[in-house]
Amino acid sequence: MRRASALVLAAVTFGCDGGDAVCEENLGAQTLDERVMVEVGDATVEAELADEDVERDRGWRKRACDREAILLVLDTPGPLPIWGCDLVAPLDVVGAYEGAVVYVERVEPCAAPCGGCPTVGDGVTVDAVLETPAGALEVAVGDPVRRATP
Repeated sequence: MRRASALVLAAVTFGCDGGDAVCEENLGAQTLDERVMVEVGDATVEAELADEDVERDRGWRKRACDREAILLVLDTPGPLPIWGCDLVAPLDVVGAYEGAVVYVERVEPCAAPCGGCPTVGDGVTVDAVLETPAGALEVAVGDPVRRATP
């Protein structure tokens, strides 16, 4: 079963220590150049796009600095379990299928070794998962999800 660190979509930022301090990102954290705008319920958010296996697998791991969101998009709909291995802070994970939210879960950080880390989204068919900082986005099951028109 493939596991990915949490992904959810939101245009929200959170700081390492607040203020105007420059945050030094962990070298193991992934940063993706391709971005998409996504409408989730009443919110429109900008997210980094993770549409390749390696990008989905790394997700939000080790991120410590201000970030918006990551949208994990699957090639074929199916389950995409998300876990908190190597997270620095909690995430909210929004699973979407056929244009609607199918689950919203909080993922707490879990230290390595990661074999015992709990997962969310097991057995739930999704075509995308949005990872955001915890509390950044108010969304409920059934809310519409779609890519925003540029």
